[in-house]
Amino acid sequence: MEPLRPNPTLSNDLISEILVRVPVKSLIQFQLVSKTWLSLIKDPVFVKAQLRRAIRSGSDETLMLVRYSCSTSTESAKLKLSLFDVDSKQIVSEIKYPYSQGEYRSLPPLTVVGSANGIVCVVLHETSRMDRFFLWNPATRQSSSVIPRRGLSTSRAIGFGYDPVDGDYKIVVIVSGPSLPAEVYSANRNVWRKVPDPIDGPDDFFLWHFHVCVNGFLCGIEKGVMMVFDLNKEVMNCAIKLPVVAAGGVGVDGDDDEDDFDEDFYDAQPETRIIELDKSIAVITLWADASNDDRNGWRYLDKKINMWRLDDDACLEGGGVEASWTIMFCIDLEMSGILLNGYFSNGELLLLIRDDADDYHMWISCDADKKEAKIARVEMAGHHYTHRVERYTESLVSLPGFEQIKDWNDRDDDN
Repeated sequence: MEPLRPNPTLSNDLISEILVRVPVKSLIQFQLVSKTWLSLIKDPVFVKAQLRRAIRSGSDETLMLVRYSCSTSTESAKLKLSLFDVDSKQIVSEIKYPYSQGEYRSLPPLTVVGSANGIVCVVLHETSRMDRFFLWNPATRQSSSVIPRRGLSTSRAIGFGYDPVDGDYKIVVIVSGPSLPAEVYSANRNVWRKVPDPIDGPDDFFLWHFHVCVNGFLCGIEKGVMMVFDLNKEVMNCAIKLPVVAAGGVGVDGDDDEDDFDEDFYDAQPETRIIELDKSIAVITLWADASNDDRNGWRYLDKKINMWRLDDDACLEGGGVEASWTIMFCIDLEMSGILLNGYFSNGELLLLIRDDADDYHMWISCDADKKEAKIARVEMAGHHYTHRVERYTESLVSLPGFEQIKDWNDRDDDN
């Protein structure tokens, strides 16, 4: 009789290499396999490796949507937080709110501020002058139990992002008042800190939301310029020039002298979004062709979609470095609409547009190679208005003070 061979065993390193490729939902279940696996999956080194691979492999092509159902005379609007798969263009799951049953009898207005490395920042507007923030990992269903109240109120702009220099997740709030005071919340320290240097911005500055956070820089648009908040240095740069739109759809370095203004040229208008492109910045604009008189009243029926790439990130750090932009494409869009948001991946620009006549939301797919735009077939159950779109990556990242969200089973209005 041949001797029995022992059962083959795998080294911890090989097990780790296998598990790092497993979806987060399965990893959470695998923590019950053994104490060894629990320790491995919770190890900060493994958590970072899983996140790096998810970002590098492109398996993070997911958007988080804040949607409101259409309200009727008999039913109030309901809010849904949904995960949207970019490839299949359909809702793949609905997710819970970042707090436990009983904290709120009815849900105050809620907004997703931003998302970074699987951590989502949500703000609840409890009163007209007071907000409450949550930091939250939907994949692990963990949330910050309490974020201290801010000392300031009446927000003019809010943003959230990851500071890669300090390895910290930060919330930024710019408020009304002399010299636009600002506060920054640090997740590592669990405190709000007033920014010592006032922000040198326009008096009527009201950004409301930064569009995106890239490499530790929060970026938004106000008064025809890009405004950037450096999360590490905690300073604001309010003077980064956007590309100028030409009637032919070409980005040029225009002259700001009003005496030389040509009606065929005008600065980027409010229908402009900043998005992430290959770990850098891009600008997309939906604008009416001023040379085309085909319009219905005040609405232009035909518009153009332009997209530019920022050539060098050095301008984001301030110091007087001028921004340089390169036009990537210009695509005709034979319909009217208002640009709400955009996302670029694998040569496709996906835009969320609201029809400005019927208040109808639609998704537009733009092929960068073919220079074509068409209405995308998007599968969504029910009729909902998409209020906010954020890029989202599933991860195991946990922050100091995180607690497991409990007691959902008996909630009557569970989303």
